[in-house]
Amino acid sequence: MARKNEFTERVDTIIGMKIQELRISMGLSRQQLAAKIGVTHQQLQKYEKGTNRISAGRLAAISKALKKSVGFFFEGIEQEQDLLPSQHQRMCIEVSRNFLRIKNPMHQNAINLLVRTLSEN
Repeated sequence: MARKNEFTERVDTIIGMKIQELRISMGLSRQQLAAKIGVTHQQLQKYEKGTNRISAGRLAAISKALKKSVGFFFEGIEQEQDLLPSQHQRMCIEVSRNFLRIKNPMHQNAINLLVRTLSEN
């Protein structure tokens, strides 16, 4: 087994975060994506956290399930500092995901008005 070093650990973390962001933005649960790629949700969580390295074949399955090219996960690796999402960015993704779960258009409009009003202050 190859030893991990700081660079490879960073790449594993960045790829995992990209997977998690795409999964959340598509409204998929960890269980749903795990089923699509043939792993347990615990294993997918390890991929997303960068704890476990993803094989090339598994990354191909993930990219197919998330409708992205394999190369997408490596884009911008050189500027790795810019790729790590902040807590604020993660919260925005979560808010978007929860907003999409609201089925009533009137409730969606009310939430949008509330956010717009709060942002003006």
